[in-house]
Amino acid sequence: MARRNIIPDEIRRKILDRTPPHNEQAEQAVLGSAMISAECIPDLINTLDAEDFYFPNNQLIFETILILYNDHKPIDLVTLSEHLSLKGQLTEAGGLEYLTSLAEATPLLRNYSYYADIVLEKSKLRQMILSLNDVIATCYGDSEQVDEIIDLVAKRLYEIREDQDQRGFAQLGPVLAERLNYLEAYAKGGREDTVHSGFPSIDDTLGGLKKGSLLIVAARPGMGKTALALNIAHKAAMIYQVPTAIFSLEMSKEELSNRFLSSHLSIDSRRIGSAKLTKEDWDKIAENFTTLYEAPIYIDDRSGISAIEMLAKARQLKLEQKLGLVVVDYLQLMSGDRTRNDNRQQEISDISRQLKIMARELDVPVIAISQLSRACESRTDKRPVLSDLRDSGAIEQDADVVMFLYRDDYYNHDELKKDVEAAELIVAKNRHGETKTIHLGWRAEFTMFFEPENIPLPEAPLGGSGSFTAI
Repeated sequence: MARRNIIPDEIRRKILDRTPPHNEQAEQAVLGSAMISAECIPDLINTLDAEDFYFPNNQLIFETILILYNDHKPIDLVTLSEHLSLKGQLTEAGGLEYLTSLAEATPLLRNYSYYADIVLEKSKLRQMILSLNDVIATCYGDSEQVDEIIDLVAKRLYEIREDQDQRGFAQLGPVLAERLNYLEAYAKGGREDTVHSGFPSIDDTLGGLKKGSLLIVAARPGMGKTALALNIAHKAAMIYQVPTAIFSLEMSKEELSNRFLSSHLSIDSRRIGSAKLTKEDWDKIAENFTTLYEAPIYIDDRSGISAIEMLAKARQLKLEQKLGLVVVDYLQLMSGDRTRNDNRQQEISDISRQLKIMARELDVPVIAISQLSRACESRTDKRPVLSDLRDSGAIEQDADVVMFLYRDDYYNHDELKKDVEAAELIVAKNRHGETKTIHLGWRAEFTMFFEPENIPLPEAPLGGSGSFTAI
């Protein structure tokens, strides 16, 4: 039997008529602190906007404080009241008596940051009420899709919790200062805005997987593009403990687990797939299972997932502090906007753009696997080029990095299969650095890429629950 949640009209009116959350004393203490000491104003500016104050007169006073501060003028009772008086706003701000009372409303100047936090907290609660009211209004409409409404709820709450800056413009000075601090930390070995791929040559070329970036790994079927993306996810999670979300639209979670077992333990993937494990295989699994079991890797293997659903899922992991990298396998299998009737090329363009937006919003690198057209098959040199990206040129435009995987042995059908094959990772686009070809090795039976010059070819794990075999 369906549940009915009927709210009596009397209670509903009381809910809607309630005064929004606010703290008048905290607002007055913030303004009083700014009037007492200009030293606290930079912190207040970075914490609060005028809109964070509930009372209109306090909003006006805070705006005036910002104007005086930006004009390098002193801020006190005299200058503040003079500016408001010249603008004809002194009465609107509460009058001279109210301005005088603000300094007296400040219990302890050193606690100004706590007062600001209270004001911000109440502001967020009001934002939440307004946002959810918008959602409620949207629910009454007949034109919206349910999954879009759910995504709207998650997005609004995420923006409030993460305190994202929606004001648009940022002054150059603070941005430069923050960038110089980053460059200094980077020179000392710190890379807070990047994720390590686990492949030194890839990290050297790209400067790591930059947060907020969209990276495309593309190749013809059978080249190993999924294997490379999973190898990177595996290394990031296992070596650097980066929480990684994998959206697998082609392979099931069981198939992915087979891949991880094979590459992590150097067990032939065919034996795993056919359940013909040897005693030595079982010994490897017993000794190393714990490490792989505890890896911060999260898999969603639903087919045909849309970008909206993907963002909602990833946003939830982000809120739980369980997201540092996203892998999508693969882009062309994603569903577009079901309410539109555009052609497939436009649909792929929209999906590509949404993946880039997801990377920026969640501040994580997003690796998306993509198919290539058959155009490269007809050329003498079958190495892919940017025009081979399938379905849409928007993929190239939206991506920060485009990498093509190529193995020459793939086309040499007459030759005997090699245990180790040479592979090329062609960095065809790199928005923040050089383009070049990275040389890798490929072990098909382990579905594993490696760097011959930097990482010895693994034969077996070192043993113990904490050991790791380079992939």
